Amino acid sequence: MTKSKISQRSSLGHQMMTALQSVFKPGKSRHEDKKHDRPYIRGIGTMETMTQDVFAFARYVKANWPGTKQLSQVTPEMAQGFIAELVLRERSGGYIGRVSATLRKLDAACRPAGIFAQDAPPLLPYAGRGAVSGFHSDANTQAYSPEDAERVIAYIAQQEPQVAVLLRVMLVVGLRVTEATYLRSQDIDPDTGRVSLLENANHTKGGKPRVVEVPAEDRDWLVQFRERGLGTETGHLFEGRDSLPERAREHVRAACESLGIICLGTHGFRKTFAVADYQRAVAAGADDRAAL
Repeated sequence: MTKSKISQRSSLGHQMMTALQSVFKPGKSRHEDKKHDRPYIRGIGTMETMTQDVFAFARYVKANWPGTKQLSQVTPEMAQGFIAELVLRERSGGYIGRVSATLRKLDAACRPAGIFAQDAPPLLPYAGRGAVSGFHSDANTQAYSPEDAERVIAYIAQQEPQVAVLLRVMLVVGLRVTEATYLRSQDIDPDTGRVSLLENANHTKGGKPRVVEVPAEDRDWLVQFRERGLGTETGHLFEGRDSLPERAREHVRAACESLGIICLGTHGFRKTFAVADYQRAVAAGADDRAAL
């Protein structure tokens, strides 16, 4: 793709989307791309969320730099300002990290195309390389207490039961929100309750497969829940998957605000599982290194 292939008359958001499309090559594992330093976007869901992110970024640029019409005019000041606004709006660390990754992917797509010069400063520097302090996302290691996690789920169950069940899956299996969203009945072993995640089919982070051992006390619930997908063509356990993760994030924020609970986002449920899993391992005799 070259600059001439991006319409100079299209909107700024459309120009950004077109740039991302030049590195969208679905069908292979991002885990392999990372090993070989390839800048491609592999997952359809990733492309969809990154498209949403660049259109939001374009709206921010339009509101604050109305004279910016072309993608080549976008600057690091604009990118860092956008991240700063997300921080001020108290968006979750996971969301800010995702948007940061999108802006860096946009940067990587624009350089070979000649939209940004090869020697131009990075659109969004990493911490310690010119980024303004506080404009990068730090991993949040906090977890909900088991009691607070149950309160949030119970609150949301009254409004959108499917989101409540999704959070229950995250709490029981320790999955990320997109992994839980795309969980299938065939991923759950009905005899052991073990959950096997298979790269892009389950939207795992980085396309890495992994196996999760579900606690014995939760296996009966999970195996019963598995039956939901047995009658479907794909085996997926949730409907409306495209919008479900963002709906879950919105409901969690609203529930925490109403209940007076510090909001740790949907990822807090995965962290609650991790804390409980660590405690189980220690109780079984593992030392700290083995438990972690």
